Amino acid sequence: MNPDTIEQIARTHMLNQKTHTGREPGWIFYHGLRTARIAEEICGLLNLDIDKDVVFTGALFHDICKDNEPHNETGADLTEKLLADYFPGEELARIGQVIRLHNQRTKDNDYPLEVKVVQDADLIDHAGPINAWLAFYWSGSYDETIDDHIRFINGEENIMWIEKLRAQLNFDVSIALYDERIRWQDRFFEMFRKVYLEGVWHDGSI
Repeated sequence: MNPDTIEQIARTHMLNQKTHTGREPGWIFYHGLRTARIAEEICGLLNLDIDKDVVFTGALFHDICKDNEPHNETGADLTEKLLADYFPGEELARIGQVIRLHNQRTKDNDYPLEVKVVQDADLIDHAGPINAWLAFYWSGSYDETIDDHIRFINGEENIMWIEKLRAQLNFDVSIALYDERIRWQDRFFEMFRKVYLEGVWHDGSI
């Protein structure tokens, strides 16, 4: 696999695509690319002996058909067509399997390791700095006030969502990565609230 070629195919088909009113055009490309790199990190931390090309490619393309539901099925079919000349049949089928199962999360499943890695990487990418960006972009898209924004960030719905995602992770190392991002996220939003509403903030070094 030539990763630059595969990434360029993904860029061509996803970079300018708009899938959500509350998300920027190209979200699915950059989300896919980040998910692929997080998946590689998980493989390294767990020292997994699995096909890294399948993991990277499945992660990169997992949301290519977002909003064309069921996007896991349509995305797998499209990806297999786009990449038919770049992977042997068995490897291509496993990439398709990763995409088909990336959002089919159940506890105590017997999914292949590459599927579980991509499932976790997908969820981890929605926490931390990325969630801050998503929240701001969403608020701007829907003309929410700062009070609306803060109410959501501190509200029960968001807290429950964070816990729901955490409970779906497959590996302890994924939970640790996710928790680290949530800690950053909590600190950031608290700092942002103080700066926005009070106008003064520093880290104590002055």
